[in-house]
Amino acid sequence: MDAGLKAGQFSIYLGNNEDHLRYRIESFYNPMQQIELCTYPYNNVIGKLNVRQLGIFHEARFEILQTRNTSNLWFTGNIKRQYTWFADKYIINFAERRIKMRRRIFSLTFKFYNEVKKLIASFRMRVFTVTVIKYDVKIFSNEFPDSIYLLALAAHDNKRTKIYNRSLHRHS
Repeated sequence: MDAGLKAGQFSIYLGNNEDHLRYRIESFYNPMQQIELCTYPYNNVIGKLNVRQLGIFHEARFEILQTRNTSNLWFTGNIKRQYTWFADKYIINFAERRIKMRRRIFSLTFKFYNEVKKLIASFRMRVFTVTVIKYDVKIFSNEFPDSIYLLALAAHDNKRTKIYNRSLHRHS
């Protein structure tokens, strides 16, 4: 993707070692926000996200490439923000399934729950400087593709800040 105004970017590393770059998230405004999740070093697109924000309404549609087999099928879903006073909540719909993404007010941690309220992933913002925000991503289940969590984080983070360099560290 090379057209449009550049927005926030992410680098996703395996573990805490920043020598093991696994994915990149590239984001552009053209005219609405478009995000691509690419593998590294091959730069293959495995996820796409289109974010629309109209006033207080925040919605995103995504496509994820099935990478667990060689089918090369794309699956679609959406992410919708639910407004509450004491929490940040999102509903992620994917393949006739539902994931809830939630962060309590003043917390640095988002948690992902499946339909039976089992914790399946989380990401926590580290203490940050002015130019770099870092998150620790923990995925506890293979129930859903990792791409969902990474795109959901990008959708949330890019809606609230315009800081350009970010890092994610995935812990299995």
